[in-house]
Amino acid sequence: MKEETKKKLMEFFSKYPLKKYKKGQIVTESNESFKGVYFVKNGYLRVYDVRAGEKESGIQIFNPWFFLSLISAKTGLKSRHFIETMSPVEAWMAPAEEFEKFLRENPKLEDELNKLIMEKFLDLTTFVSQLISGNAYLKVAGLIYSMAREYGVAKGKQVSIKIKITHKQIATLTGLTRETVTLQMLKLEKNGVIDNDRRQIVVMDIKELKKLLGDE
Repeated sequence: MKEETKKKLMEFFSKYPLKKYKKGQIVTESNESFKGVYFVKNGYLRVYDVRAGEKESGIQIFNPWFFLSLISAKTGLKSRHFIETMSPVEAWMAPAEEFEKFLRENPKLEDELNKLIMEKFLDLTTFVSQLISGNAYLKVAGLIYSMAREYGVAKGKQVSIKIKITHKQIATLTGLTRETVTLQMLKLEKNGVIDNDRRQIVVMDIKELKKLLGDE
């Protein structure tokens, strides 16, 4: 998201009360109404499903609360997933009708958000393709690349991923076991793709990671 776009959104949402959530708190359940459009000031969330008798299945949608609640506001659909905080979170919630009015008054901003939603969709379809056809190594590498794009801070060739994520959470997002994820993370580190010594993932060369994934 462009800084100019983010600034405009923050100016709008900051008129509404700021809500605080603890780490590990479920903020939206499956089949629940969003009740408005949410914009996160700080913190991270994850999206997942739980099928009857099955293990938890994560979904790779970053910045999920804003985009899913925005889609809900435009379609009237309820949430189809659980959304849970991965860290303490602060977020504003604006009534859907007020946000729709804001977008009508700012058509360029609405166009920008529509493009972002389409980009999220393309990112998701790419990741699904990797899950279907890729091996465990590429599945984990693909997720790390997506995280670097969304939450990365670049310094030369390297990109530090701001969000902290556990091997168990990576497992739910890739459909792998936690043990398999640990092995692939060690391989990525041994091959010089990442550095994970301080529990923060650093991509050593983002262009090389992109090349590894065949996404040149």
